[in-house]
Amino acid sequence: MSKRINKNKELDQIKVGFADVKIERVDPSFRKSNTDCWGQYISRENKIEIQKEVDGIDYANTLLHEIMHACVYISSLNADGGALKEEDNEEQVVNTLTNMLMAVFRDNPKVLEIITEKVNALQKS
Repeated sequence: MSKRINKNKELDQIKVGFADVKIERVDPSFRKSNTDCWGQYISRENKIEIQKEVDGIDYANTLLHEIMHACVYISSLNADGGALKEEDNEEQVVNTLTNMLMAVFRDNPKVLEIITEKVNALQKS
């Protein structure tokens, strides 16, 4: 499993499908990315960038959101003929599912505990 944690106790790499995706904290660069988002998944670099000042639940939501974009790209859902080929459709689906999952995790903290416990049990067997 490709997972590294940096000195701030944040992931600096995550495995998504076959790819090792870097996670970097960056200064805002609206000119570079031409957007006002807090994070972005850059498929050609296998990298997620999250602005440095994003913290707490906003960091968690942004991280999950960008991981979902990586999942869409790596699974080819946004390729020609894919269900999320249109960029607007991808953003709506990713944003909606991320926000709903974050609400489930926040409102039901035991869910993540149970998922983690069951995944760890699989790894031990």
